[in-house]
Amino acid sequence: MKSLWKRGLLILGGVILMTAAACTKEPIPDNRTKEQYELEQEFQPLFDFLAEEKKDFSKISKYKSTLFETERKTNIEKSYGVNFDKLIYSKDGTYTITEDGKAVEYLVSVNENNKLFYPSSVPIEYDDNLFNLHLEKDFFEKLPISDYTAEHPETYLKDISYEVDSSIPFLKQLMERYDINQNADISLYIENYYEGDDMVYVIRISLVDDYKIFDIINKITFRE
Repeated sequence: MKSLWKRGLLILGGVILMTAAACTKEPIPDNRTKEQYELEQEFQPLFDFLAEEKKDFSKISKYKSTLFETERKTNIEKSYGVNFDKLIYSKDGTYTITEDGKAVEYLVSVNENNKLFYPSSVPIEYDDNLFNLHLEKDFFEKLPISDYTAEHPETYLKDISYEVDSSIPFLKQLMERYDINQNADISLYIENYYEGDDMVYVIRISLVDDYKIFDIINKITFRE
């Protein structure tokens, strides 16, 4: 009898623990399936980094931010890219301006306020708002997911595409700053994959109107 009583207590205790665990679990939002929600959790380091007003580069080994502008009528492309590929050791990097297929490199560094510092010879400075891309913590949570890959069978790459439009304040400001038509097609895409032992996150924002194609690509490699 005592044995049965003990077993009953153990079973009851297990049920209580399982119920408590279930209660503490975060509920899945209405705009996400279980698979989408679990996939988004794997991008949490990216979301946390983007939410930082002052970026913490101590956990980043490489950081690259590039702006591409293509004139649709002439197919002429210009690109501006800031690349820090040795952040573990140095705050020095390169700033590359490419026009008509010709690339010119400048040494650049980032100061304690995450502002880019250039030599006096730089003709155009990179947009600090793109380099220090800041998106609030709940920015992605509110967006519907249009497509995703939970895990590519060969590359193990994971990605999410979000539905976005020009009513989103961040995108609206971006379009006004770069003279992009408010009726432009807009896409927002994130991906992650391993590069050796390090995890790489990419965020890409594309805006396409009748006159130009505008792409922002930020690639962030986290130290393991």
